[in-house]
Amino acid sequence: DGTSMISQCPILPGQMFTYKFTASPTGTHWYHSHHGAMRREGLNGAFIVLPQIKKERTDIPKVDNDVLFMTQDWVYKKSDAQAVAEQNWYMLQFSNNLNTADCLTSKFTYDSSLSTLARPYTNALINGKSKSFSNSSTENQKTVPLELFTVKTNSSNRFRIINTGITGEYKISFDEHRMLIIATDGFDISPVWIDYLFINPGETYDVIVIANNTPGNFWIRVESDEVLDAQKNRIKPNASFAQLHYQEAKSDFPESKNRECSSSDPCVMANCHWGSKTMSKWNPHAQCMSVADLEAPSHTNVESPKAFQESANEFQEFFLNFHFSGSDQRLERASVNTIHFKNPPEALQVNPETVDDQNVVCNNTNMDQCGEYCQCTHVIKVATKKVTHIVLLADDGLTKGTSHPVHLHGNRFYVLKYSTGEINETTGFTEGQNPDIQYSPDFRSAQWRNSSWKYGNVPGINIENPPQKDTVMVPFKGYVVIRLLADSPGFWLMHCHLETHMDIGMAVVLQVGEISEQPIIPKDFPKCSNFKGTKSPDKSSPAQKYQNFVQLSNVKATTQVSKAGGSDSYEMSPSSYVTMIVFLVAFFCGIVVFSSILVFKQYVRRRGYRKIDRKDKVLFGNKH
Repeated sequence: DGTSMISQCPILPGQMFTYKFTASPTGTHWYHSHHGAMRREGLNGAFIVLPQIKKERTDIPKVDNDVLFMTQDWVYKKSDAQAVAEQNWYMLQFSNNLNTADCLTSKFTYDSSLSTLARPYTNALINGKSKSFSNSSTENQKTVPLELFTVKTNSSNRFRIINTGITGEYKISFDEHRMLIIATDGFDISPVWIDYLFINPGETYDVIVIANNTPGNFWIRVESDEVLDAQKNRIKPNASFAQLHYQEAKSDFPESKNRECSSSDPCVMANCHWGSKTMSKWNPHAQCMSVADLEAPSHTNVESPKAFQESANEFQEFFLNFHFSGSDQRLERASVNTIHFKNPPEALQVNPETVDDQNVVCNNTNMDQCGEYCQCTHVIKVATKKVTHIVLLADDGLTKGTSHPVHLHGNRFYVLKYSTGEINETTGFTEGQNPDIQYSPDFRSAQWRNSSWKYGNVPGINIENPPQKDTVMVPFKGYVVIRLLADSPGFWLMHCHLETHMDIGMAVVLQVGEISEQPIIPKDFPKCSNFKGTKSPDKSSPAQKYQNFVQLSNVKATTQVSKAGGSDSYEMSPSSYVTMIVFLVAFFCGIVVFSSILVFKQYVRRRGYRKIDRKDKVLFGNKH
């Protein structure tokens, strides 16, 4: 699917690479570069798949207007310079005593986990427009052109919201309007009216906004998840803005207010990953709805997950911990099950034999001598035709951590269960691991604490109508149970969609199916394999190929090492002799010309000739 060094070689500058595929499923998707940090510089875009035969959903209002809403965090520096700035920020935290310098303080979310926003980001873009963060203030917004969404009174407007961001999780709201969620990651869900939507990098959500207010101008707010300072005091989150403009109203600066929740009119927050205990401390009149609370509609006709399997022959389960490994916070490394991901030297999909090289590939089966910090191409084999559960975790045993949005390439999955870490009911902060999970001391492996939960027999999972996604936020010290539809053989990257985490190793490759089950690679497909050079060309090959090799190299590539003396000798081709003779003739001709010039100068001096300048007086005849 384009993942650099996993499914294909990187596309080099000046090259062209053509993709041909069936556009499915319908819905809101997006594309982006998966090489280096190009995504943060804007190499991304929306990819909307429409049905061949338009069929209106009967469970939602008829859509009058379909608009795109793309948001991402942004900085003014180039991606490579920004990466250095981020690393400097992390180092300066410790060199200046963590959280003592105001400009270097950490910010926290509702449950006291670290904000996903890395430093120092300056604003969030909405369709490429915005201004610097302003602590939820609307002052000075007149000085920059903001994105304007124009709607008609009483119209139904579908907003296809995509977070293409690098690290930013955002809370999106429309002043004095509600949203009706109808889809996520390209998959329909049963409609739910909400007031706030949390969206993480990699996710897409489709919402309908009905323009049923008095015609006017209203703020659309994109707020960060930074709500606590380093001392856990409450602060205003940063925010960027767009405008919802009624066509019947005069264009003007909005004076709308953000929604206030009350006991008589409570708010609904969708895709909330902190839990009701936490959010009740922030707003007792708000309902925190996790992604697992969403439901697939009946019209999707998807196969429901199977509940319980009797043996490993029918079932497979994996525990994947997305975290920063290491006992020292200053030395921790982005990892999955303590393995720091490193790209393979060859693209796996086109060089599948690489997975057998234990000097390159590793997993929990060959890490006995790995030590505290492991670095390799982390590959896990997933069999097809089995019920597959993956338990996604986010815990490293340290008191300070963050949640991680995890994305799986080339596949979709059901979200069966969502569970947070242990919450302090007094403070609402996450203070302990979820008791359902038992970790090894080094957090390299995990299992269900209750052994009766094996083979999918997990209490509280939704096997009737779970939502389908390809990206899900894993809560800090909590877990998410997903069921993978392992029906697409190949090598698929699974990674944290915070680019700063993925770039430094928080990723793993799922090898779905055996190599024999994978699709055949086209013969002319680029391989970018390792070059295993030989000491001499293959003379048994056709003469023309050998002659071409000689002409390209100019020197016959045969190096013979004397067994006795150990010295090297080189056998030269006829064309090389011609080149050498031409060079020597030119060299001697140059010496002859240079010598002639010197002899002529000596002759001129002896005859008394000299060059006459224009200013010299010249006497003719015998005049004195």
